[in-house]
Amino acid sequence: MHKKFITIIVICLIVVFCLALSGYGKSLAPDRKNLKLGCLAYSEPMLQWIKEGLAPLGYKVEIVMFDANQLPATALKDGSIDGIIANHRPWILTFNAQNKADLQMVQPYHFYSFFAIYSLKYKKLSEIPQNAQIAIPGDPSNLSRSLIILKEVGLITLNAKTGPFYTILDIKDNPKKIKIIETEITQTARSIQDVDAVISPAYYVGETGKIDPKVFLYEDPQNKYFPLGLIVRSEDVNSTWAKEAVKTLRSGKYKAKFKEQYKGKYVLFE
Repeated sequence: MHKKFITIIVICLIVVFCLALSGYGKSLAPDRKNLKLGCLAYSEPMLQWIKEGLAPLGYKVEIVMFDANQLPATALKDGSIDGIIANHRPWILTFNAQNKADLQMVQPYHFYSFFAIYSLKYKKLSEIPQNAQIAIPGDPSNLSRSLIILKEVGLITLNAKTGPFYTILDIKDNPKKIKIIETEITQTARSIQDVDAVISPAYYVGETGKIDPKVFLYEDPQNKYFPLGLIVRSEDVNSTWAKEAVKTLRSGKYKAKFKEQYKGKYVLFE
């Protein structure tokens, strides 16, 4: 009887162990070999490098291009693609909160954007006149970031935040009566000929062909706190394919390609 009892206990333990393993396996995302990755125009070269680097490991990567800043994250949340390189981390955290999503950036973070004030009309901030028009990105995190920049250079003052981000309603003083024009971030720089100044990522400024992105009135000192890189759903953040993709981008070969491609408009985390 005693031996039978021990045998029954052993069998039960084995069953429980197997069930635990089964449950653990289900909690991990499978290492998919067919991947669909999304991008904006600026980040498409990086996905091409991932595609090239993962091919010898047996992965097939399809690249999907989007033409608006929020579309890649929406597609990733909905499950129609597996990963994106598009938005900086604070933007993604805001997207998560507003859309009940759980998107994460795979570490190590890869690069950051050079974000600054640009103008075709003026060479100094002190030259910006009364009633000037300044175009800024209109999404919550970048709008807040832009208002902080305007405060730091002395063009406005701000009240305490009424929410997680500053909004136009939080402007306390605007002595020059500056008109702030909210735009979609990929379009902000395109208005540089029609306004007195813009606050924009250097990449989009360079794409206009109107001004050297290294010629700016003021650089955001917080640039490094807005990292960019591969973003995936939370269940994929430790997946083999995501880690291999980031490993590819961080290799010496593709770091060199990055610097040649972007010429300072984006900056690598070394």
